Amino acid sequence: MRWVLAVAALCQGCLLHGAEQPAPQCVGCHPAEVKLHERTRMAHAMAPVFESAFVQDLFGRVLYESNGGYQFTFQRTAAGVEVTARRGEEQASGLIEWVLGAGAQGQTPLIRTTSGMMEFRISYFPGLHTYGITIGQDGGASASANAALGIKQDRQILQKCLGCHASAVTSDFQPVVPGVQCGRCHPGAEEHARGQAKPLNPGKLAAPEQVRFCGNCHRNKSPVDDSELENLRFQPLRLMKSKCFASGQLACTTCHPAHQDARRRDAAYYDEKCQACHTDAAGAKAHSDGRRQQDCIGCHMPYVELHPALKFTDHYIRIVKAGDLPESILRTRPAS
Repeated sequence: MRWVLAVAALCQGCLLHGAEQPAPQCVGCHPAEVKLHERTRMAHAMAPVFESAFVQDLFGRVLYESNGGYQFTFQRTAAGVEVTARRGEEQASGLIEWVLGAGAQGQTPLIRTTSGMMEFRISYFPGLHTYGITIGQDGGASASANAALGIKQDRQILQKCLGCHASAVTSDFQPVVPGVQCGRCHPGAEEHARGQAKPLNPGKLAAPEQVRFCGNCHRNKSPVDDSELENLRFQPLRLMKSKCFASGQLACTTCHPAHQDARRRDAAYYDEKCQACHTDAAGAKAHSDGRRQQDCIGCHMPYVELHPALKFTDHYIRIVKAGDLPESILRTRPAS
């Protein structure tokens, strides 16, 4: 399986440059929504390094590449975590200030070096309680100490990456509002907080338009081509292949409340969502062979493992046939 760095399409005007811009003061009028959102993974899609799961078991240990590669040591500093890649007399260092990912499946640091910003070679996978090579980077020994620190990110990639993991950044890519906060999904929220025009409410968009809006970060288009298995984790991209989407009635918020995480261990909850559209008569017709009419997503939205630490629900809703997906990636959905 070929993996590439996950960077999403950036909606026009979402990445903010220049002086620091505070998050909208929404809690005064929308306390319930703010309280719910604070607990979501999206709200914590990026974090200062010392607030991340990445550092929880980092200091005092040495990490190694395989095949006689470089070793990595870490030191706490006032500015962040200094990491040094060393083999023999050769070494290179950089500074970790920010970490991408909410810490539920994986966290990957950005590392600032003299040659530019890099995606660090090492990520932390909480589900496995281990550090490992960042997905998309080759295993084994690196060609040089600098290469051992990671893959250099050009300005365009950083804009796209931070545009979805942060709500505002400076022109030199310092996030000032990390995570997906109110203003990221509600453009105009800051002006609204000052008593001006209402912000965009994605919940009021037509269903297809809303799916594409969420796809600005969760992907509307394949990063490589449609045959790549990594596309299984891009929910809007997969959903748009479904007849349910073609009906024009299925939006992201049909199944997922806007200010909450997905209910990943509650299949019955999603059964109810399916059956709200697929009535008893429609269900009976679809299941005339006698199959039970529960666990809709278990049959029509496979649960897949694309990496030992990364599991996803395939959002392509269909009658799944043998051979649709490799048996090696299919998994049993966790029970509630």
